[in-house]
Amino acid sequence: MKDLRSKLIIGGLVGLAVIIGLLIYANLREVGAYAARFPLVFIGPILLLTLFNYVGRWLKWQYYLSLIGVTNISPFDSAVLWVSGFCLAITPGKVGEFLKAAVLRNMTGTPVERSAPVVLAERLTDGLAMFVLAAIGFGGILLTAGQNEAVYRYVPAYFITLAIIAAGVVAIQIRPLAEWGLGVAEKLPLIGKYSAIFRELYESTNILLKPVPILFAVALGVVSWSGEAVGFFLILWGMGLEPTWLLLWQAVFILAIATIVGAISGLPGGLGAAEVTVIGMIQLLVINDAGFAGTASIFVRISTLWFAVVLGLFTAFVFRHKLFPARADQLWRLELDDESATLR
Repeated sequence: MKDLRSKLIIGGLVGLAVIIGLLIYANLREVGAYAARFPLVFIGPILLLTLFNYVGRWLKWQYYLSLIGVTNISPFDSAVLWVSGFCLAITPGKVGEFLKAAVLRNMTGTPVERSAPVVLAERLTDGLAMFVLAAIGFGGILLTAGQNEAVYRYVPAYFITLAIIAAGVVAIQIRPLAEWGLGVAEKLPLIGKYSAIFRELYESTNILLKPVPILFAVALGVVSWSGEAVGFFLILWGMGLEPTWLLLWQAVFILAIATIVGAISGLPGGLGAAEVTVIGMIQLLVINDAGFAGTASIFVRISTLWFAVVLGLFTAFVFRHKLFPARADQLWRLELDDESATLR
């Protein structure tokens, strides 16, 4: 638990450093001026669009739980657990989110090795959904603005990253390859005794990443994440840009690419990587104004990442007795085998 707490503190400090850096880059006075002029009427719709994203992603979480046979948790308790996980988004690589699997074990008795792949599948399909949104934004820009050399700069990295992810998904579906790998693991001196755990992890992952589940999850992700993309469009509009179709497609493309970069960076919440990407792409594709780009980056991260973290902390605090009936550090000591007793 101390390790998790330290990761959260590190994430918070990194976030503070990033915000300070953005304020310096964008010029504090300019940020204040944009904030003062921003239409208050836009704030509600922007946050509602973010919540729309959360609802869609929670439905995906529910779908995944049903696939692995977790049916003994109410939708409300499931939502509480899922939303509370937002506060762990600022841990490096979002590894803290795997605590959800331990809490789920505490609430339902589901083995951690069976539910942990759900967190992995969530992240993977979110990423694939962002690739689809990036392609939609890219196509929209070309249709409304014609050839754009600046947009093409991102194409090689886009396809290379997508190919690597696709190769991993396909490899998981090749059972002989997986059986061979599991067989090798069983013979290794240090990890052989955990072979049953690895097999359970593989079986759950294999179920979640079959063609139909992954296509459904990605489609749901495209719909849900489009909410935040439209929210980003409203931010750019509220900061003074003309609300055109081109601006909408630029917002979709920029948010998708920035989210992908933040995810693969492994940094806590993508902090730094996502913000720099948003700034660079706004200046390259939309408007070459450091103050505008830096302020837009601050606004979009407040309405997405930091809104989620605050919502997660609030939910975890309010429902702490439901989530952590035992000492939280005991969750990390749960045995990863079927003989372990559920904490009470």
